[in-house]
Amino acid sequence: MKVHRAELRRKIVQEFAITYSLQPAVRAGRGGAIATAITWGRGGRVGTRLVDIAAEAGVSEATVSRVLNGRGGVNEATRRSVLEIARRRGRLAPKAPAVSEETTVGAIVPDLENPVFGLWLERIEANLHENGAALLVGMRARTPEREREAIDRLLLAGAAGVIVVSGFHARDEAALDAYRDLARAGIPLVLVNGVREDLEAAFVSSDDAHAISASLAHLQELGHETVGLAVGDEHTWPVRRKVAAFERSGPGSHRPIAFTDFTYAGGFEAAIELVRQGASAIVCGSDVMAAGALEGVRSLGLSVPADVSVIGFDDVPWAALTAPALTTVRQSVDQMARAAARAALSGGEDSRRPTRTELEVKPQLIVRASTAAAPRAVTVGAPRTASMDR
Repeated sequence: MKVHRAELRRKIVQEFAITYSLQPAVRAGRGGAIATAITWGRGGRVGTRLVDIAAEAGVSEATVSRVLNGRGGVNEATRRSVLEIARRRGRLAPKAPAVSEETTVGAIVPDLENPVFGLWLERIEANLHENGAALLVGMRARTPEREREAIDRLLLAGAAGVIVVSGFHARDEAALDAYRDLARAGIPLVLVNGVREDLEAAFVSSDDAHAISASLAHLQELGHETVGLAVGDEHTWPVRRKVAAFERSGPGSHRPIAFTDFTYAGGFEAAIELVRQGASAIVCGSDVMAAGALEGVRSLGLSVPADVSVIGFDDVPWAALTAPALTTVRQSVDQMARAAARAALSGGEDSRRPTRTELEVKPQLIVRASTAAAPRAVTVGAPRTASMDR
């Protein structure tokens, strides 16, 4: 017997005995500007009420209403408490619409400091628009708690699917409750750049091993014998994959690695560390990090690429404008965003509960001016003071 998705959702709502059902009204322009109005209508059974949540949280019903409707004027501790109680009592179970002109999909990125995340949002929005859907954006702001709150807000706004780009799913010791709640509610979940064996989701990832091997092959052709790798947290899935490929394919027996973070300052510090260990070339885990590495090399009195070659990762819009223009690995954001949007929209009325899928997309090495033939010898000076406030 075939059971429609909407019927399953109605049963979930009935089981939780929700007094009010969330009915979002969303309007979005082509440019992605979104206005969301959320109203609460009375259901047919006596269950969890605003007054029940208010009593347990020790706040007024008006405060609970403000939190559940995503309005401001509530301090952070109170908001978290109300959301947790509402979640436990079943008040956050979403009523997602079928794919239509008013369908919305939520996308969560770590920040907008790294231009690649803005590029991700742009490509996701374009693909959603082609399918008559709109984009809601959330920021995880580098903490698991903020990521959980971002997911809650997207569901309260009626998101029919959720895409998480470079989220905490990629960390070894990540809390997975928020992701599992989505799976239990039948909400399509797409996780970008980080695969978990213990989650039901659609996984879309860049082939990190190919990125590293292509970079190393290019540097070996240029005669580099000692290549350094500059990456972020070693306890994350993408970094582990990059490190494994580097240790497997790197030239020579000395393969220095600097674990820092994917920032300008992280790249600056990593470059100094790796050059002092004898690296004549540096492969970075992001373009932002590579920009810092360029300055780190210069702070040692050396030049790029005459003394040290530098390779980035992402191919952000300004990568071709650095001095020298940055050789980098271009993620196939267009293809990956298209796959992510398609998976996030898989929750229509006639679809089954989303199943686990994995897609890995090969990136492309873009050779520019920051790589050149290995130098005969490098003399490293004391680092000069340089600004890392970028």
